[in-house]
Amino acid sequence: SQMKGIDQKLVKALGGNDKCCDCGMKHPQWASVSFGNVFCLECSGVHRSLGVHITFVRSIAMDSWTQTQLDIMKAGGNDKFNQYLKSKGVKVDGGTSNIRAKYDNEHAQLYKLRLKAKVEGKPEPTTIPKPANKTSTTTTSN
Repeated sequence: SQMKGIDQKLVKALGGNDKCCDCGMKHPQWASVSFGNVFCLECSGVHRSLGVHITFVRSIAMDSWTQTQLDIMKAGGNDKFNQYLKSKGVKVDGGTSNIRAKYDNEHAQLYKLRLKAKVEGKPEPTTIPKPANKTSTTTTSN
């Protein structure tokens, strides 16, 4: 279902959510369910171009939301996300030209996993899980 007015107010009241997480434009109307943060229309286009494996974008007012997605948004916030990245040495300003570098790195990906685990009541990971080793089969011809 669409995000209810009360939920929109709660999300918009979180620290830093009165402006775009990436460029600072006032009254952002788009969100990354992956990172629990909000941004403007222009920045949302760049987010969408990154792919859903990096950031899953929804309209705050027009799209439907699951309860888990709402919980992630309520546990997140622009200030929390930017402060976490800054603490890891990641540049957080720079508008649309910096979005790929800001979100497509191991620190941002770990933040995303930690936020999801927190909402699900699971232990927060301290490292990104290693991908499963794919066994390669080599054939030799005589």
